[in-house]
Amino acid sequence: MEILGRFNMDEIRTDAEALLRSRRFGVLSTHSEDAPGYPFGSLASYAVDELGRPVFLFSGLAEHTQNAAADPRVSLTAIDAAAEDRPQTAPRVTVIGDLAPVPEEEEDAARALYLQRHPEAKGYSQFADFALYRLSVRGVYFVGGFGRAGWASRTE
Repeated sequence: MEILGRFNMDEIRTDAEALLRSRRFGVLSTHSEDAPGYPFGSLASYAVDELGRPVFLFSGLAEHTQNAAADPRVSLTAIDAAAEDRPQTAPRVTVIGDLAPVPEEEEDAARALYLQRHPEAKGYSQFADFALYRLSVRGVYFVGGFGRAGWASRTE
C-alpha cells in the first residue's frame, strides 16, 4: 500500500472521488485555439457517472467545446466550498483526460444523469447545438489540505 507522507493513498483516492461527486461545477481547462500554447479555463457544470467519469452538456458554440474538438486533452478542477474561507487548505481535485462526445447509444442514460444533477438545464438540453461529452479519466490529482496530496491513475 502506497503512503504519501503520513497519508494513505487509498484514503486520498476515496476523498478525491467523494469531492468530485459532491460538486456540481468546476473549472474546465482546454488548450486555447485562439491563443495557441496557452490554457483556457472556463466554468463547467458536470455530473459523474457510475465509473467516475465527468459528463457535460456543452454548446458547440462555446470556446471550451471548440478548443476540445481541436485537442481533446483537458482537465477539470473541482474545489470544495470551504475554499471561500480557506483557499490554501480546502480540498480540491483535478481530473485529467480526454473529452469526447458521448456515443449515441449512451446518450439517453448520460442525459438523464446530467439532468438529474442539473434540472435547470432541461430547457436547453434539447437545443440542436448542445451535445453531451464525457471525460475519460487518465489521472487524478487530489489535495486534501496542507501536505496531503497525491496522484491516482485511471486504474486506481
